[in-house]
Amino acid sequence: MKFKNFSLPFLGFLQATGLLLYITLIATFMANANKVFGPVDNFAGPIAFLLLFVVSAIITSSTVLARAGFLFWEKRYKESFTLLGWTLTWAIFYLISVFVILFLSK
Repeated sequence: MKFKNFSLPFLGFLQATGLLLYITLIATFMANANKVFGPVDNFAGPIAFLLLFVVSAIITSSTVLARAGFLFWEKRYKESFTLLGWTLTWAIFYLISVFVILFLSK
């Protein structure tokens, strides 16, 4: 299946949904890390956290920017920025949804 078959709004939706799923996975891991590893009293804990942070930054930026960067490289500037706009729009929608869920569960 090629990405050319997807509309830009749908591709933005897929990218933002993938980002949400990845963030949910990392948040679940971080919430349960103490149960899995126990308390960490040495320097390995901060090193592991910072490595996870850097790897997550690379993964999330790749998820959001890879296709748009490819379009930009092909000099399809309008499509590139439109895709970034749709991805950002869906990500903001998810952010507001999470805030609403947090507010309602209070």
